[in-house]
Amino acid sequence: MNLVFLARQLANVASTTTAHINDDRVFFGMQLARRLPGPASRLVGHTLGCVPGDAGQAASAWLLGQEAKAKRLVSNSLTPSRLLGEIALNLGLLDEAEGIAASVAGAAALSSRIRWTKGQLDEAIDVLPDGARRTRLVDERLCLQPGWWPTVTSHVTARRSRAAKTDSTSSTSVETNRPAALHVLTNSLPHTRSGYAYRSHAILTTLQDAGHRVVAATRPSYPVTIGRVSSGPVETVDGIDYLRQVPLRPLPTPSARLSDQADWLATQAQERGAQVLHTTTHYVNGLATGAAAHAAGLPWVYEVRGVLEETWAAGGSTPVEREARRASQRFELMRDKEIEVATAADAVITLGETMREHLIAGGVPAETITIIPNSVSEAVVNADVSRIPAEVRAGLGLPEVGIWVGTAASIVGYEGLGDLVDSVILARTQGTDLRLLIAGDGIALPELRERAAILGENAVFTGRVSQAEAIEYQLGLDVIVVPRKNEQVCQLVTPIKPIEALGLGRPVIISDLPALNELVPESAGVRVAPGDPNSLAEALSELACNDGARIRYGKNGREHVLATRRWKDIGQRYGQVYSQLMEVGAV
Repeated sequence: MNLVFLARQLANVASTTTAHINDDRVFFGMQLARRLPGPASRLVGHTLGCVPGDAGQAASAWLLGQEAKAKRLVSNSLTPSRLLGEIALNLGLLDEAEGIAASVAGAAALSSRIRWTKGQLDEAIDVLPDGARRTRLVDERLCLQPGWWPTVTSHVTARRSRAAKTDSTSSTSVETNRPAALHVLTNSLPHTRSGYAYRSHAILTTLQDAGHRVVAATRPSYPVTIGRVSSGPVETVDGIDYLRQVPLRPLPTPSARLSDQADWLATQAQERGAQVLHTTTHYVNGLATGAAAHAAGLPWVYEVRGVLEETWAAGGSTPVEREARRASQRFELMRDKEIEVATAADAVITLGETMREHLIAGGVPAETITIIPNSVSEAVVNADVSRIPAEVRAGLGLPEVGIWVGTAASIVGYEGLGDLVDSVILARTQGTDLRLLIAGDGIALPELRERAAILGENAVFTGRVSQAEAIEYQLGLDVIVVPRKNEQVCQLVTPIKPIEALGLGRPVIISDLPALNELVPESAGVRVAPGDPNSLAEALSELACNDGARIRYGKNGREHVLATRRWKDIGQRYGQVYSQLMEVGAV
């Protein structure tokens, strides 16, 4: 552990905490309680349950995962308060939150957050008095305006030619077909274990194995922002260096932070002899990376892994709210900014054909876009798929009997896992011995647990698991289900989970959506109408009764993945994109 860097991170925490407390004690305290480790958060919840009043009781239920009870307490309360309004907002009860904000003195901050959540940026700013919060929101809106990019200071002077062929830090010649790359990431291993982090690490490892020099930099103040500390300014995972930029005191506005990040990235690129900069969605990463690349005279790549505005819109609690979000100022600004950033990049990478068509429709030149789909790691390839699911379950301490269905995923609303729960309940009432297993964590987990309570011991929720554990749990399933909702984000974005499921030799049921249909051939799984638990229950029951079909689908899926979706093969395409950029720059 680098003690100097540890002290720097602790100073960052102290500075950030002080700013949050001064900004809004109620909001900060509530968010802190929710983000504490599970046992500590539950202890706070039980303690608040002893406090009289609707706010304390609702906060207790919210922290203990009893969301139905918390919603009921908020909706029926006759004693509004700031705390109750914040809980209502976090539960997605926007009408109730607005009513509370209107009836409580000094609730301008709450009113602003409600409007910001709805995508009404101008209104969110207008309700605030002059001060740090208003300044911050005005600045965040500025960063979304067309044409705004961070400013890099003049200390970046030794610009590198795009045709550069030698490492500035050594006399070793760099082959033009093996350019050195600096990747700019939102998060990374070992602190974040998400699909995003694993894909990033797989790309970096594949490039390094192919002879490229690679290094990655994470966003400012990471991993302090997620409650973790880095062992030093550089952390190495499997031979990949991850650079950490942790300022003593974070700058107060988004534009200042982005300009500071762009300065730092330009310097890192020069010091490490980078010839290409490569970043991922969303636009904040793109703004900092594009500005740094311009300052350093380097080409840059924007990798579109998601559709930010559609993901945000899908977070609405009701269909009406989701449509309102899609019609909002925030949605329009985010959509336009994403297209602006993608258009400004020298090359764009995305995951599938539906996402490529979305970018082209927005105005991104087709000739700049390369599709590099999600693929599977060697951990999936090397998994022992010869074991039958019942055997794997025995090793996990789960019952061998029954047909187990489920998934390993981030638990958010648009994943449609509530429909999966309902389908299992339906199938069991009709006599099929289905059991449910869901591995993972997310904001929708408490509600999902409540929904599945009727299944008793026939529903298992593991919570957050490692990649190795996720693989083992999926191997214990007879059928893996990806029941995504019919939301625009689900129609466009190709997730990695179906590919992993196919690679593990298990039959897959997917929602009949363009992005999912791209991933799962008909020979490897079944498609059902999204948002239809009855159709899903029927498909699950049919597979439950057909051992041969399950085996056949699983075999076909694994063969498809091994032939077309291995990182060691797919990852080579990144090097090809880099080499093409170098050739263009050398002209």
